[in-house]
Amino acid sequence: MITLQNVVKDYLARKNRVRAVDDVSLEIADGEIFGVVGYSGAGKSSLIRMFNGLELPTAGDVIVDNKKNQSN
Repeated sequence: MITLQNVVKDYLARKNRVRAVDDVSLEIADGEIFGVVGYSGAGKSSLIRMFNGLELPTAGDVIVDNKKNQSN
C-alpha cells in the first residue's frame, strides 16, 4: 500500500520557493493501478520520486509498505 498524507514538495530556484506538489493525500491499495497525468511542470515526477524515496517531501508523510519517508 502507498499512502500520502498532506504531502508538499518545494524546491528552491534562484532564491524563490517553487511548490511542485501541494497538499496531496491519497491511498493506493496493493494491486491497484494508477496513472498520473498533467501538464509539463505540474509535479508528476516529483510525486512519483517520493514513492521510491528519491525525493523526500517538504511536509507531510509518504508511507510505502508501512515504511514512512518523512518530510525534511
